[in-house]
Amino acid sequence: MRFIEAEAAIEAALRAGNLEQEQLRALIETSAAARAELRYIHPVRHLETPPLLSPEQIAHYNELRGYGAGSPCDAVPDGHDSAMWRRHNGCED
Repeated sequence: MRFIEAEAAIEAALRAGNLEQEQLRALIETSAAARAELRYIHPVRHLETPPLLSPEQIAHYNELRGYGAGSPCDAVPDGHDSAMWRRHNGCED
């Protein structure tokens, strides 16, 4: 929510006009900090969650996400960027 609010503040300030460069920089820095926090939270939760789950729960999660059995390189799940998926999973090109 902070990121969206920060971006809205930039937009509003630009529309209002009479914006000083220092004010714009401060607004952008606020937005960047919020985005960095958001970017951090997602992968850190992926690191924190597996120790809390049983192997069965992890297998069920992987099934629901479409990862399936076998090598992750065999098929890219729907909704994933193919190149990024393959790179993330160490697939040969």
